[in-house]
Amino acid sequence: MKIGIDIDDTMAETFDYLMPYIAEFFKVDIKYLKDNNISYCNLPEEMKERELEFAQKYYDKVIPNTPFKTEVAEYIDKIKELGHKIVIITARDKTLYTDEYKTTIEELKNNNIHYDKLICDFDKANACKNEKIDLFIDDSITNCNKVNKLGIETILFTSKSNINNKTNLDRVDSWKDIYEKVKERY
Repeated sequence: MKIGIDIDDTMAETFDYLMPYIAEFFKVDIKYLKDNNISYCNLPEEMKERELEFAQKYYDKVIPNTPFKTEVAEYIDKIKELGHKIVIITARDKTLYTDEYKTTIEELKNNNIHYDKLICDFDKANACKNEKIDLFIDDSITNCNKVNKLGIETILFTSKSNINNKTNLDRVDSWKDIYEKVKERY
């Protein structure tokens, strides 16, 4: 089976890691970001307007050092041991990075993530279709719904951006849960 997996806030603690840089760039207090549960999906309008500028200033420099959730590497390896292929599908491109592949490969290497293929593309549903993905894991309800409409099974990883949203999507809270679902179903 081919499993497509998102990086930011699914495998990595990206938004939390970026908070000090976000606070510095937008001249806001980290406490404000935390207290208002600010994440990618609910950036205040004044931040959204300058999001690209922020990305171009910081992403190439800081993304390779983003810490991943503690059990990600272990459970991805266990999933690979079951015989499954891992395709990392992340919404990154040249508008955000000088070289999105180089930066992402360095990030994955720094976190000891073993995978079979990397795809940097904002259209994750199309990437899943083209790669013949059997199962897609992401923290974005929108991405999961688009992929589901193609008849591809999804798992929603609970993150700050979706924790308060009601959905009928299959939801998990940990990488151990993902491993157990994959082991049990496939």
